[in-house]
Amino acid sequence: MTKENKKKNEFADYLFNQFVKAERRDKQDWSLNYWNVLTQYAEIGLSDEEQSEERLYVFKLDITIREAMSGWNTHLLILRGKEAEQDYRERMKKYEERLRAIGHDEATIKQMLDYKIKLNYGAD
Repeated sequence: MTKENKKKNEFADYLFNQFVKAERRDKQDWSLNYWNVLTQYAEIGLSDEEQSEERLYVFKLDITIREAMSGWNTHLLILRGKEAEQDYRERMKKYEERLRAIGHDEATIKQMLDYKIKLNYGAD
C-alpha cells in the first residue's frame, strides 16, 4: 500500500482499530457501533466514483470483521495502520516475557516467536 493510500485509509483504519480494541476489552456494544460506522462510511462517505479504491479497502475490512464474528474470533484481529506497529511491538514483548517467565530456553523462545509472527502476521 502506498503512502498516499495509507493516508486515504486512515479513517477506516481508525474505525477498524476502535472495533478491535473494544472487542479485546469485551465491549461488544461499542464495537458494534464502530463496525456500523465503518460500513456506513463505505456506503455513504465513499460514494464517489473516484473513491472506489478506498471503498474496496473498507469492504475488505468489513469482510475481515464478518469472518471473525462468525468464528467468535474478533479478539484475535490485528490492528491496522499506524497503531499496528506499536501494538505489534508491545504484544511481542509481552509474549517473550511470558515465555521467559515460564522458563523456556533461548532457542525455544526464538522458535515460538517466529511461529507466532508467521501465524498472526504472515510470512512477510
